[in-house]
Amino acid sequence: MVALTVYLAGAAVLLTALYLKFIFRRRRPDEPPIPKGHWLWGNGEEFSKHAVKFLHQTQKQLGDIFTIRLFNQCLTMVNDPHLYEQFVKEKNFDFDTIQRQVNHNVFSFELVDARKMLKEAGKTVKGPHLVTGMTKYSEHLNDSFREVVSEKKVPMVEGGEWFTDGLRNFNSQTLFSALFYTIFGKGNKNDTFEPSAIYKNFDQFHKYFNYLWLGLPINLFPKAGKALSVLCQQPDSKAFLARDDLSDYIRFATNFMLENGQTEQDIIGHNLVYLHVNYNTFRMAFWCLYHLLEKREALDALRQEVAELVAEKKNYMGDDETEVAIDLEELDSLKILDSITKETLRMNSGVFMVRAVVEDTWFQMRNGKSYKIRKGDKVAMYPPAIHKDAEIFENPDEFKYDRFVDATFYKNGQVLKNPIMSFGSICPGKKYALTQAKWFLLSLVHNFDMELLEGESTKPDVNYHGHEILPPTNEVQIRYRSRKNCDLTFVN
Repeated sequence: MVALTVYLAGAAVLLTALYLKFIFRRRRPDEPPIPKGHWLWGNGEEFSKHAVKFLHQTQKQLGDIFTIRLFNQCLTMVNDPHLYEQFVKEKNFDFDTIQRQVNHNVFSFELVDARKMLKEAGKTVKGPHLVTGMTKYSEHLNDSFREVVSEKKVPMVEGGEWFTDGLRNFNSQTLFSALFYTIFGKGNKNDTFEPSAIYKNFDQFHKYFNYLWLGLPINLFPKAGKALSVLCQQPDSKAFLARDDLSDYIRFATNFMLENGQTEQDIIGHNLVYLHVNYNTFRMAFWCLYHLLEKREALDALRQEVAELVAEKKNYMGDDETEVAIDLEELDSLKILDSITKETLRMNSGVFMVRAVVEDTWFQMRNGKSYKIRKGDKVAMYPPAIHKDAEIFENPDEFKYDRFVDATFYKNGQVLKNPIMSFGSICPGKKYALTQAKWFLLSLVHNFDMELLEGESTKPDVNYHGHEILPPTNEVQIRYRSRKNCDLTFVN
């Protein structure tokens, strides 16, 4: 009995010591204020319920900077959007640590010389590489549209038969398929690494992203583990590199990793990271299309803008042309389309811009007061809280398709340089992803009539704040029919 008492006392002392060392947080002089929270979970419960509301309420109480705790992770939140550039330029706020954490915890690999690889690989989604990728992507998208229609065994005619489907399912058959083949190229017909299976399993795996990123073992989530095992059944690097239509990014990254002695499993993990990035384009496009279908005036305005561009091109090329080529400059000139994509990001982003604090750092606010950010913590900006700020965006919970047409936004009486921050500061593929989403919308309204079925609606699932783009709470049913129009192709 005495031994048991001593054992329990020792265990209690050990647990208390561990709690004080790794979880308990006491504010030091000159550090940001700390909101009250649960003794164990910290602010995790309030954040997971609705991150934006929690941060807005805490900002009113404590000001534009404070430190929250999510279990054993302490994050200093910078909530003044005017400090964006100062935040991203601070040399002691390091992203390498974060990407290593994501790679290791979620995808089970580490990059050798990550900074060099990401810098060089990032060049393959810009400039001429962007145009090459977009040309392939537009071809794959046209193919996927034709396949969706051919499966119904009806010709593409104006005002044809209506068909019903889930919106996410329709997008997975068209957009996700096009993204997948643009990234990895096409294998043989019996290849198990194909869009349908990968979409289904990646969608399942992605639900657990936040838990895995924080370091919880995948064994706690059997469904995630099962999905990941399917996702890892990929062709080896030699087979990928033999594909003529493999993307420039995957080709460069694979060769770089092989030259640095990385394993096939490492390459598989990195392929999944890149698929994760492109999965956000898929989610973004879902919300763009949903908002268009929900707001018919937005769909009509976009369809008119696209029709005017196509008519102008056909007038120049000749009305008998069966294919219309559109370049990047022409795509970027579509103001309604640009505004719709930005407004969608504003409404549906859940991204965390997180950095690791590598040294104790003094961070100055715009009022001149400086705070000491503790080494070993993380520091973050949370764009969704800025995107839903009523001082910046009038009626922030309402989708306004033309909100960003020739618009300027203000905070505290000053012009806001970066009103939309959904992709973060160092995403090399930001332009590429936006261009892909825009092209999907342009092509879809050109090729299809589409409507939400009566009574169908959804909303962003706030339980997934921390994901770059929030998923919907539920699928919605649509009806669609093809429109007999000329093909659209992307050109240099």
